[in-house]
Order: sequence, then C-alpha cells, then structure tokens
Amino acid sequence: MMLKESGTTNWLVGRSNANNIDLNRNFPNLDAFMHKYNHYAHHRNHHLDIETFLSLTSGNDCQNNPYQIETVAIAFWIMQNPFVLSANLHNGDLVANYPYDDSENHLQMYSPSSDDLLFQHLAESYSYSNERMKSQTKSCGDTAFADGITNGAAWYPVCGGMQDFNYLASNCFELTLELGCRKFPPGKDLPSIWNEHKNSLINYMSQTHSGIKGVIKNEEGNAIYGANIKVYQLLNNHWQYIDHDVTSNLEGDYYRLLVNGIYAVQVQSPGYETETQYIDVDNKPDQHNAQRLDFILKPESIERLNRKQMLRQFVNK
Repeated sequence: MMLKESGTTNWLVGRSNANNIDLNRNFPNLDAFMHKYNHYAHHRNHHLDIETFLSLTSGNDCQNNPYQIETVAIAFWIMQNPFVLSANLHNGDLVANYPYDDSENHLQMYSPSSDDLLFQHLAESYSYSNERMKSQTKSCGDTAFADGITNGAAWYPVCGGMQDFNYLASNCFELTLELGCRKFPPGKDLPSIWNEHKNSLINYMSQTHSGIKGVIKNEEGNAIYGANIKVYQLLNNHWQYIDHDVTSNLEGDYYRLLVNGIYAVQVQSPGYETETQYIDVDNKPDQHNAQRLDFILKPESIERLNRKQMLRQFVNK
C-alpha cells in the first residue's frame, strides 16, 4: 500500500507474492513444448493441456521455483472457461506486447506465433486509440516501439508468463498491455491513467466480435463438444494453414478471431466426417458481431471406420 500511495519506478519491488515468487514467471513453460514440437511434421501448438498438467504436478517453473497456488488456480480457471480474448495490465513502459514472449533459445529475437498478423492487429487496435502510445513521442526507456506495439521476445524474452500460457493452453488470445512508465503509480494518478486508456480498452474488447463464430452440431441437433476447428487462409493463391486450432465449447459454440481475408474452415471430431466451408471475412469497426458459420457434422461412414480399424490393427502388429 505504501508503494501504491507514494509511487515508484522500481521494477523489482511489489511483484512477488507472500512466498517472494513472481507470479508472471510462474506459469508452465508451454513455449518450450511448442518450439520443440515445431521440429516434427505432425506437431501441435494449441491446447497443450497434458503438458500443463504434467508441469503443474511434477515440476517447477523456469526459475526452478515451485508452482504457486495462485498460479495453479488461474491456470485451471483459464482452461475451464471459454474465454476468447484477454489482456493483462502492467506498468513500466507504454506498449502493447503480443506473443510469443520467449524464443526457442531464450534469445532476444522476433518470435512469431502462427497468428502473428492477428496479434499485430489486436495490439494496434489498442495502441491506435492511444495517441501517446502510438506516436511514441515520449519513450519510457531507450526503446521506441513502432506504432506502440512489440513482439514480446523481440523486446526481451520472458519465460513462464501468463500471455503465452493463454494462447497455448486454451482458446484465448492474450496481450500484455504496458500502461505507463511508472511501474507502481500513486493512487492519485489512477483517474488520469483510466482516462488515457479507456478508449483503447473498449476498442480492444470489441475485437471479440471479429472473425467468425458458430455452433457445431450433429444431424440430430445435438451439440458437439471438443470439435477441432482448423483454419486455412488464402494467400497468393495458396491455402496456408494457421497452425493454431480452437475447439468447440460445451454447447457446441466456437469463436475464432481472424483478420480480413478468405478462409477455409475445417471442423473435425472423432466419429464424424470432416466438414469444410469457405468464408470471406470482412471485419467492420461497427459490426459488433462476428460472421456466423455453423456446421452440421455427419456420422463417419462404416467403410471409413472399418478402414481405420484395419489400419490400427496393422500398425499394432
């Protein structure tokens, strides 16, 4: 409370919990799994829930500290709720930071996710509504950020942060928003900070209504939970897979943030035929509603099921 009232720029004071652990370095290091998996042909960099569970139950964080009860609670809360978009708010600089926060070798270098263009757009949706952040006429340190945004690892690598955990463990896309130069501003500054950032926050939240959404059901009208939604974007006359799937929720609903473009959307679920639809995404600032794309999946044919069974038997011999 003393720090909050007096204000400080000390980056090393006030972040730790009662056990002196920095909670924003205490999440499972899913970036390490993702970078490792990228070396294999059939890899995944989404919904790393098994990796999360193993990390939380049998290991320590990147700094070799035990996982804290606060971290575990937030991690499971993130995975158990169908969040679409989020942000964690910091002070100490003035920039919108997007994934990845860490590079493969923990070096300071640009580390793009499969949704790099989308994350740049999300970051700009925040910074462009804050003239001081966008113009960078006053930098907090030696670094001036073009358009007020930065890739996390290009700025400085962070291991075990909440931002990348959201992206790799769930359907949620998250940014880290640095709201000002003073790491712990005094309470009297909070109204001016709110006034400076409220339009950016509102514009950022409105991005939840971009891209596509829909409901996935079977022919009987029952919701399909856990269906995999793959997205391919048409670029230079070629379909490019955005290697980050989302999944349907308990009611069969799904939400996939996307920038403008032409997409092929493919839905897969065990026991059903794969269904593909095409859509031209044209996000509008005042739309307040993502374009809807529903799917009705047909049961997988007996012939296809038999072929799968024969293949499994052959492989297991």
